[in-house]
Amino acid sequence: MYRPGLNPAGPSAPFREKELSGWLAAAVTETLMDELDTYPKPGMVSFFDSGSHPDMTTATFIKSITALKPFFAEIAAAGYRHADLAALRGIGRKAEKAMLTATAGVNTHRGAIFSLGLLCAAAGYALSRGGISPLPADQLGKIVVARWGPGLIGRQEYVGPSHGIAMYKKYGAGGAREEAANGFPTVYRTGLPALAEALECFPPEIARVHCFFALLEAVPDTTIMYRGGLEGLHFAREQARGFNSRGGVKDPAWRKTAQQIHREFIDRNLSAGGVADLLAATLFVHKMAGLSGFIADQEAVHARPRNKS
Repeated sequence: MYRPGLNPAGPSAPFREKELSGWLAAAVTETLMDELDTYPKPGMVSFFDSGSHPDMTTATFIKSITALKPFFAEIAAAGYRHADLAALRGIGRKAEKAMLTATAGVNTHRGAIFSLGLLCAAAGYALSRGGISPLPADQLGKIVVARWGPGLIGRQEYVGPSHGIAMYKKYGAGGAREEAANGFPTVYRTGLPALAEALECFPPEIARVHCFFALLEAVPDTTIMYRGGLEGLHFAREQARGFNSRGGVKDPAWRKTAQQIHREFIDRNLSAGGVADLLAATLFVHKMAGLSGFIADQEAVHARPRNKS
C-alpha cells in the first residue's frame, strides 16, 4: 500500500497513476454535471432551459462531458508524472477536438478544459507527492502557479482562438488565463467562502446558486464582455450585487429574483460562461477534500489480501 511521503515510483505506482487519474476524471465529470444542474444561473444552459444559448441543450452538454472524461484522466495522469505545460496543452487540444466532434461543432466546455484541466493536473501532481489527506485548501492553486504559471503569462493560443482572447486584445481583460496564472484567486477568495457559507444552511443545489452570484459580482467575465461590452458587464455585476446585498439565497424571495435576472440576461443575450467555469473550478477544489478520504479507503481495499478460489 502506498503511504504518504514515500516516493511514488515503485510497485504501487502503476496502480496509483491509473486509479487516481480515473477518480480525478470522475470528480471533474461530476463537477461539470453539478454545474449544468445549477439553476437559476443567469444566461446559462441548465435542465430548465437553454438560457442565452439557442444552439445548446443539456443533451449537448452531456455529450461533451462524456467525451471529455478520458482526457481529464489523461491530464490527471500527466500531472501525476510532473508533465510540463506543453504536454498539458497537447492534451487540451485533443480534448477540444473531441468536444467539438461530440457536439457537432458547438463550444460547450473550452473554458472548463483549460481551468479544470490545470486543476486536475495539479491534483494529480499533489497526489503523486503523497498529498492524500487532506489536500490543503489552497494547494492546487499554488501548484498551478509554481508548475505552469510562468508559461501561462502572455500565451494566448492554448486551444485556439476564443472570446477570451478577443476581449484580451480589445479591453486588456486577462480572463481565465490571468486567473489561472495567479493560482485561481477568485476561486479561493470568493467562490469557496460563498459555497461554504451557503452549505451551512442549504442543500448543495442552492449553495451552488449562492456561489454563482458571488462570483458573478466579482468576476470581469470576458464572455459577458464579448456579448454585451463593458455596458453588459456593468449590468451583470450590478444585478449580482443587488442579489447578494439582499443575502443571496438567504433572502426568502431569492429564487424569484434569480429567475428574473436570468430572463433579463436572455433578453440582453448575455452569457456568464467565465463565471460558470469558475463555479465548476470552485466545486472541484471543494470536492478534493472528500475525494482524498475516498482514495485512502480505496487504496486500503487494493492492498487487502484477496482470497483465492
